[in-house]
Amino acid sequence: MSEQMKTAGEPLGQDVVSEDAESAVGEVAANQGVAAAGNAEAAAAGVDETLEGEAADEPTEEELAAARELAENNALADVFDDVRKQSADSHLVTPERWPEIGLVPEHMTAEDFEMFVYEWLEDYQAEHKDEIEAERAAERAKAAAVRSATRAVGVPPKIPNRRLEQIEADNEAKAADKAPEAVEDSAEAESAAGVDASVQVDNAAESAESADVVATPATSEPAPGSPDSAAEDDQPAEDDRSPFAGLRIPEGYRLEQIEGEWVLVEDENAAPVRKEIKCNRIKVLMGMHSYYLYDETLMTASYARWAFLAAEDNPVVTFVECVREDSRVYPRPYAAECLKNPPFRMTDEQIEETWQDVRDSGNYPDIERTEASNGDVYYYSTQYLESGYAASLAEYDAVERPADV
Repeated sequence: MSEQMKTAGEPLGQDVVSEDAESAVGEVAANQGVAAAGNAEAAAAGVDETLEGEAADEPTEEELAAARELAENNALADVFDDVRKQSADSHLVTPERWPEIGLVPEHMTAEDFEMFVYEWLEDYQAEHKDEIEAERAAERAKAAAVRSATRAVGVPPKIPNRRLEQIEADNEAKAADKAPEAVEDSAEAESAAGVDASVQVDNAAESAESADVVATPATSEPAPGSPDSAAEDDQPAEDDRSPFAGLRIPEGYRLEQIEGEWVLVEDENAAPVRKEIKCNRIKVLMGMHSYYLYDETLMTASYARWAFLAAEDNPVVTFVECVREDSRVYPRPYAAECLKNPPFRMTDEQIEETWQDVRDSGNYPDIERTEASNGDVYYYSTQYLESGYAASLAEYDAVERPADV
């Protein structure tokens, strides 16, 4: 009995406790492992779904290529439009301008775009050479068709007196022939007026009779003054709903009323628009470090050449070319004051320094200087003007011509 009590009262052995604890821990660990494995699988599935969704949203290579091609096309169109605007303001355009005004596509660097524009324009004009030459020929023909007047405009040629007498006699005969016709026309007009008056009286009588009759509205139409009638009256006509009915709005824009004024604004939701590239008359001048663009329909070749030389910062060559061209084309000496105007904008000191450089170089022996009696300085080329003739032309331009005006 005591042994049984003793056995029952003794504490449990350590081996028994360890076995039970290990079993319990193992079960918990197993359950946690299963749960962790399930969470990992779920997480992996979610990542896969996210990646698949992101992959679906990404544009394909074809879509990217099409978007880049459209961006390049529109950038070219904007570049040549800007060249025309600058040419109209007597400015050449260099590639350094395009990044400043935001014309470089996002997927290209400024240097890449500079070469892209030059090569594209060169290829295009080579392919359309005949078309461009035909445009130039048409313009030359149109200009050649304009001739100066051979006599004072508005002054009629002299007419002999006998011819004047014959003209007066013919005019009197025509007036006599038209007199009976005028009488007949007057009678017909009076008759037509009487008929119109009687018709108006009859119409007035019919209107008075119809005014006495009170017409009742049809059952299918709303009676005047009813809510339905008022709703219909408030509805504007289809053409009156928009203040710009029939107006053709450019693609990519929409009309918006801002502070009571209708203005064109860019439509953010509109599909990108492909712009038309117009570059047939764009010309290129190659410089030492860059190239220059201008539109030959808006800027003469001579002025473009002068602006090019000024931009290249070669005052000696600029000076010599200007002097020789005036001596050859007009012919006349070149006034030093002209070098102060655009595109040169030289100062008196710069002009004098350039003249000294021209003389000291020894490369331009034909360039000479003359001075009018009022002190104005002129330059000329002995290839085209004799010294005495150049001096007399300079005196006339500086002193005699202003005095005659």
